[in-house]
Amino acid sequence: MEQQQTVDASVSAEELEELDEVYRENSRELWAIFYSQCSDPERAYDAVQESFLRLHAHRGEQIRDPRAWLLRVGQNWLRDVARRKSSSCKLTPALDEIVNDRFVPQDILSSTENRQAIRHALQCLLEDDRKVLVMKYSLNWTSAKMARVMDCSAAAIDMRLSRARRRLAELLEEQGYDHE
Repeated sequence: MEQQQTVDASVSAEELEELDEVYRENSRELWAIFYSQCSDPERAYDAVQESFLRLHAHRGEQIRDPRAWLLRVGQNWLRDVARRKSSSCKLTPALDEIVNDRFVPQDILSSTENRQAIRHALQCLLEDDRKVLVMKYSLNWTSAKMARVMDCSAAAIDMRLSRARRRLAELLEEQGYDHE
């Protein structure tokens, strides 16, 4: 905390604690929402960080709902990035494996190809399908929690999940991947 205070002396310790609490409560969910929109984990993380940086720098009127504000800022940032069609620098997912002497080129290539195929298939899905899949498999949310967020019943969420998984499997099969 003290290190952050020295960076910006105009921010009180109380404000930093509030920002930290908002981050702990919302960052994971925001990442999942942004990921469901762009299908790029690094870009989703950048959107979360940009949102919180702008919240930290915000000196306007009081924000009534920080989560909604952060969501709007992150979505706008993603739209701006998409408009500029900028390419982000991606770290090689297998970098840790190379460093840890577990470098097996065929496994890394296969893993990378599978991730790319899944990302491509996710991008082809409807946004609602991506959202339920991300909430379930990235956030490990229960159907009840997803139902509260999406304002429907847990049974409806289970049906959406079933349909979304089926659509994803169909898209992957079209690309030549079998369900095994």
